[in-house]
Amino acid sequence: MKSVIRLMSLLAVVALTLTSCHKDKASYEEGKKDSKDNIGYLALGGLEATVMEDTEVVSNGTRAEIDATFINTFDVVIERYENEAYSEVKTFKYGERPEIIELDGGIYRLTMSSAKMEGAAWESPVYSAQKSFVITRLQTTRLEDIVCKLSNIKVTVSYAADIADQLDLDRTTMTIAVGDNSLDYTKTDVEWVLNDLSNEARPGYFAPEAEISSLKLTLRCYYVDQDKEIVMTNTINNVTAAQWRKVNVSIQHASDGTATLGITCDTWTYDEVVTFDTQNLLFEQVLIDDTDMPEINWEGHDLNEEFEISDEDFDGEGNYTKSINIDVTSKTPIASLKVKVSSDNSEFMDEYTSAIPEEVDLCSTTLSDYKLSSMGYTKVGANVNSVQLKFAKQVAMMKAYEGMHTYTITVKDVNGRETISTLKVNTLQSLEPRIIWNGYNIDERQTYFVGMTCDLKIKAPYGIADLKVEIISETLNSSQLEGVGLSSKFSLVNDEQYFAKLGGDPTAPEGTEEYEGLGFPVGDEVKDQVEINLSITKFLGILGMLGAGEHDFVMTVTDNEGNETTKTVMFRFE
Repeated sequence: MKSVIRLMSLLAVVALTLTSCHKDKASYEEGKKDSKDNIGYLALGGLEATVMEDTEVVSNGTRAEIDATFINTFDVVIERYENEAYSEVKTFKYGERPEIIELDGGIYRLTMSSAKMEGAAWESPVYSAQKSFVITRLQTTRLEDIVCKLSNIKVTVSYAADIADQLDLDRTTMTIAVGDNSLDYTKTDVEWVLNDLSNEARPGYFAPEAEISSLKLTLRCYYVDQDKEIVMTNTINNVTAAQWRKVNVSIQHASDGTATLGITCDTWTYDEVVTFDTQNLLFEQVLIDDTDMPEINWEGHDLNEEFEISDEDFDGEGNYTKSINIDVTSKTPIASLKVKVSSDNSEFMDEYTSAIPEEVDLCSTTLSDYKLSSMGYTKVGANVNSVQLKFAKQVAMMKAYEGMHTYTITVKDVNGRETISTLKVNTLQSLEPRIIWNGYNIDERQTYFVGMTCDLKIKAPYGIADLKVEIISETLNSSQLEGVGLSSKFSLVNDEQYFAKLGGDPTAPEGTEEYEGLGFPVGDEVKDQVEINLSITKFLGILGMLGAGEHDFVMTVTDNEGNETTKTVMFRFE
């Protein structure tokens, strides 16, 4: 009978152990690294665009202010330089720009343009700008202001008042060409004054041939009451984008008294600009060669991910069993190391700032060593190249004030190279059911040793509706379990036929193994409870009687809201 009871106890302990020891896996898996090691982040949320009030938009012969509506239509293209060529990686409208863009480390250029440029077109100014930048992993790159200028060539034609009276304007055409693209300026397109009548010039816009272009002019005209066509040609060299070329046809008088037609051209540097304020435009990390930048690391963790502190991170005496050691290193001496804290819990901030300021520079602080040490910080002296910040010293305070606590760490070396990283600690307690094994990582298989304990705590804020156990073992099978009145699957809430063996038989003599049973809570001791203790420590020795092998206990806890948690407690006996 004793051996049967022991076997039953062993099986039940295994089952219960599996049930009890299986715990929620943390959302962060220790040692797992994000594969995006060379990813940087381009922040566009703070980008603001403005336009000079005297900018001219010629669409109907009038001047108008370019407003935000116009700016929002600009196309933004981000290209990466690779294999000796640029290739497009992102494109969007300025008004629809994302807050954050992920980019691989590398060389890039950003192009902003109001429209696609045509070879030659009426009233079609195009504003654009281009800026090259480098995305460096773990660093912040700042751009100066980007100024979008007129990127095509603006050309207008006018006739002097004295010649407009002599030419048949209906049969006069000025053809202007840049390369293979041309426009014919007729009577309705040029500026002239005639018999108290006037016409305003209509601007044409030409795409530059290259950095330096040429305007080719051909004037075809007739004098009033004459049928002989006059053809004149001219070339204007050294024309560039963002210039306004004003072509004027006039009568040139020679010293001998003769007069001929002449073409002159005034050059104006066009001042139509669209200014994009990018003081706050951040390109967070993007390097190709970041070997000299300061580094901020947490071994085995990714600082881009939130870190969660939960009950299972503490032992039975309430001691935190993990470390949060942030290593700051630099090849050249550290000139500044700032730690700035923020939180969505104002009480946490009150507690924190009662000890030290919200932001502190450990290279220049006058705070006492004791205050700094109590928070896990230390002063940084001259010529120091490495510092470790031990945030675990603040865990008790973090946990006392639930919320998201954020630490922004900024390190700058003596050469001005700067690295910024953020530690986000989440101490919000989950309302999902939880299974906790204090002092052990419940998600890893544990090797049994003499004196080993397995004291479990099961929490369900909405109350336990059911607690099921499944035993999976290399040495225990279903028939053996059935032989001692158990099953490989059972519920500690609903399977009353197993309660006497799992929880003890109150009709048996006190002090006997039958009376004590396996000591598991069953029935009402589990049903609707928000927290129960489950210890299988005294049964671990019995498992060793089965010899070497592995035993898994799958536990499923369901609460009264239908939330379910399934965990597995794993043992190895050698």
